[in-house]
Amino acid sequence: MAKIVVFGASGKAGKEIAAVAEARGHEVTRIGRDPGVQAAAEVAAGYDVAVSSVADLSRDPAEFYTEAAHALVASGAGRIIVVGIYTLLETAPGVRVIDGPDFPAEHKPFCLGHAAGVEVLAASDADWLVMSPSGNFGGTPTGTYRLASADPSDELTYEDFALAVVDEIDDPAHRRTQVGIASA
Repeated sequence: MAKIVVFGASGKAGKEIAAVAEARGHEVTRIGRDPGVQAAAEVAAGYDVAVSSVADLSRDPAEFYTEAAHALVASGAGRIIVVGIYTLLETAPGVRVIDGPDFPAEHKPFCLGHAAGVEVLAASDADWLVMSPSGNFGGTPTGTYRLASADPSDELTYEDFALAVVDEIDDPAHRRTQVGIASA
């Protein structure tokens, strides 16, 4: 079984991910939603997997997500899984949801902050994966999920999303990319 640290374990996604991992027998350390990015590198050192589902809405998103990604890479954790957002999924090759002409300008800073963190991961040698719902969180748990393209109308529960994340921990199938998860 893997030794896993979950950053953001007091939030909805992190709490569910930690619970599923523990139920499968993994050794899980739960860290609150914003432990401070400086501590992340020290805390995650020696773990097989570091899962990040943190946010600090009081800070500039680009600054926060860039620092968080640098800290995760610096930790040397065997694998990094980041909970992402569907707006960074592609709708066509090289075109993300956020790049669409009708995308609301007021949401761009937060989304571009997430993108800046992904760019840090992509520029590193780390084994990383960004997993995001293909749409929004919501709906009724089904105990199943599927890989999917961006679909803002899809509702995926935190419970089903957690199954996808822990399945990826148990049997890594995707590396150095972002994948969308949808309800099944």
